[in-house]
Amino acid sequence: MNRREFISVYGALFSAMLIWGFSFLATKDAVATIPIYSLLFYRFAIATIVLAPIVGLRRAFSLPLRDLLILAGLSSLSPVGYFIFETYGVAWTQPSHVSVIVATIPIAVYIIAFVKGQERPTLKRAIGVLTAYGGILLVIGLSREEEGASVVGDLLVLGAVLSAAVRTILVKDVLKRVTPLQLTFYQFFFSLLVFGPLAAAGGLPRLGGITLRVGGEILFLGALCSAGAFFAMHYALTRLSATEVAVAVNLVPIVTLLAEASILGIGLTLAKGLGTLLTIAGVIITQLGSPPEPIPTRSG
Repeated sequence: MNRREFISVYGALFSAMLIWGFSFLATKDAVATIPIYSLLFYRFAIATIVLAPIVGLRRAFSLPLRDLLILAGLSSLSPVGYFIFETYGVAWTQPSHVSVIVATIPIAVYIIAFVKGQERPTLKRAIGVLTAYGGILLVIGLSREEEGASVVGDLLVLGAVLSAAVRTILVKDVLKRVTPLQLTFYQFFFSLLVFGPLAAAGGLPRLGGITLRVGGEILFLGALCSAGAFFAMHYALTRLSATEVAVAVNLVPIVTLLAEASILGIGLTLAKGLGTLLTIAGVIITQLGSPPEPIPTRSG
């Protein structure tokens, strides 16, 4: 990898981490003035519109009915299930709590795979799991009295983690037949069939009635967080190992923690900082030292 490629690959990767780190703050502010299902509908409508021309240029719309039905089923886990849990969690607790808990998705994947007999238990991974969730307990337990913190919100985010982990286990076989671009586009598209009626039932606000700031946050969440960051991550995965990318994802809670302190003015306490570092350390321990299982995927 030459210097120019190194800069472009890691620039794309860390741009995605930065975008996702700020996404929780944008969601927190937006749901204060717009119904949650309306936010989710607008977010994924924008992401679908952004991705549709790219899918069209690559002539990637066509898929067998069987794969379309499978993608529709997967969309019930993510984006639908994941973002319902995550967005309600963000609305009811601090953004830093959400990002720290979401960072444990790789560990939840390992636990599910272990229960299914697909992973062998090791001392290293056991230490990693205990360290990560010990960090979460430290963040939640010692920060629960802070303004904006809520155990209920934190527990809802665990629902998002479970949804994402189950989807990750199930998606491996699907990626043998569809491209990551097709997977992402159709899951956004199918999510609109759920969020559209839910948003309409709750009184979908007219675009003209949305403030400029909230409109910018919706555009940020749809175009950058859902569509742009995916492409940045996908590009990085074509040049780096899955483990290298997974470790980089652990920067997201740090970005959120610092942004929360600097933008929202929420205090950066010792307990929250230490708990975040412990959680990240636990996730890294479970990921390093063991080569990831290769996932055969279609390119393009």
